[in-house]
Amino acid sequence: MAIHESEAIVLKIFDYGESDKIITFLTEDFGKIIAIAKGAKRSKIRFVRKLELFTKLHIRFADNKHSDLVRIDEAELLAPFPTLSHDYERFLCANLVCELLINWATGDKDRNLYNLAAWTLTNIALHNPLSSLLLFQLHLLTILGFHLHLSSCTMCDTPMQQGGTFLFIAESNGIICRKCLAKQREKPHVIPLSIGSLKLLEKAREIDPDKWSRFHFSKQSLKEVSFLFKFHNHYLLQRDIISWRHLEDHLREISKI
Repeated sequence: MAIHESEAIVLKIFDYGESDKIITFLTEDFGKIIAIAKGAKRSKIRFVRKLELFTKLHIRFADNKHSDLVRIDEAELLAPFPTLSHDYERFLCANLVCELLINWATGDKDRNLYNLAAWTLTNIALHNPLSSLLLFQLHLLTILGFHLHLSSCTMCDTPMQQGGTFLFIAESNGIICRKCLAKQREKPHVIPLSIGSLKLLEKAREIDPDKWSRFHFSKQSLKEVSFLFKFHNHYLLQRDIISWRHLEDHLREISKI
């Protein structure tokens, strides 16, 4: 039975039976894995305060010849991120990050994806949670191969900087001007985007990672870009992301969108 070690982030956890837990991890070296922690609910030494949602750990686990479910034997706590559990808005943003990762991550090693996830949870915990969430989704799509085409119309190449009204069209993974949209025989689902939001997204994609934590979206752009990512993930995954609904309800209550 092979033994492995890796840095990992807890994406999902639930009780199994009387004493065990099932945990979904995003690991630095093995991609997404699902593990069983035997006796974790009764553990007073090995797993106490470690196998918690959003925590970053160094784990030691063993393969299972008869199942894809691996067995986690040890866990060392690297970062607990307590504010993610104690601040409701930060919790909702972090939960959405984890749900997206569960849907998109595979069992293949992807250091870029892992580093993005680690950066995002750290910055949701310490800085602006909503802007950090939007930056995560923008760069997540790039890592997955869905680089958004936002600088010009995907049909006629009219530059976004020339003004006018542009709309995001999921089928083209980019923006389209109203003139080209009017020529479409079958009207696709589109999302209107202001020039300000498009310019912010382009700027966000170009800035160095060490400056991401200082980047902020305006209130209008926050609303437009949030809806864009919700819409596009639904189109790509062909399913609803439940965490989006909870976050939107919260933001409406506090009038942020």
